[in-house]
Amino acid sequence: MKFSKYVAVMCLCSATLATSSVMAAEVSQADLMAAAVKLGHEYDSHYAAKDPDAMAALYATDGVLISPKGPVVSGRPALHDYYVKRFASGAKGHSIKIEQVYLKGDGGYSIADFSVTVPGKNGKLHRESGKIVAIYQHNAQGWHLSLVEPTVAESANG
Repeated sequence: MKFSKYVAVMCLCSATLATSSVMAAEVSQADLMAAAVKLGHEYDSHYAAKDPDAMAALYATDGVLISPKGPVVSGRPALHDYYVKRFASGAKGHSIKIEQVYLKGDGGYSIADFSVTVPGKNGKLHRESGKIVAIYQHNAQGWHLSLVEPTVAESANG
């Protein structure tokens, strides 16, 4: 009896590992580009709607944002709070354009151009632009942002 349970568990584990390997192998560069573009559009749409819940949901549960001028923000609750403050500051008009994607296992990363309107030190709104490196995670719940790090170009308005 114990032997047959052991064999059943081993077969289940083997099938799960084989399925996971197949799923990982099935992610193509085109899949990653499509996911990156889709997440970029969703990011921009949720930003325009000033929806912190939807913004946080774009990230993996343990997702991280290295904010342009502030702290490292980790986890969906902290990301939600970050976007509440970001939107309250007057930030708006976010735009992402994915340039390149690179596969890594069952996920990957992208390099993108972005721009956003934010308040400067003088309180006046101005346009900032730069690059974003985003790491993507793919699992049973779909694609999510695992890590996002923007780099903002120097601005005379900041």
